Amino acid sequence: MKKTSLEIDDTLAAQLESAAKARGISTREFIRGALQHALKEPSASVKPTRFVQRVHDFGTHIESPWTILVDIESEEHFRKYSHK
Repeated sequence: MKKTSLEIDDTLAAQLESAAKARGISTREFIRGALQHALKEPSASVKPTRFVQRVHDFGTHIESPWTILVDIESEEHFRKYSHK
């Protein structure tokens, strides 16, 4: 067996020690088992999924941001949507 050192941050080390203690094994055994499990898992088992985004027409067509700004600032728009 080859001995290897590994640098891990304190948070991860604490999580590893806690998980190993919960299983009643040493941290070294826990890490070895986790690595063996990860290597046995075939990487091809995760099939890439195709991203699909549906487009919905809500009836509003904005040619440019300035067009809508002009509409909002118009007096007609103000009269129509102001609550007096």
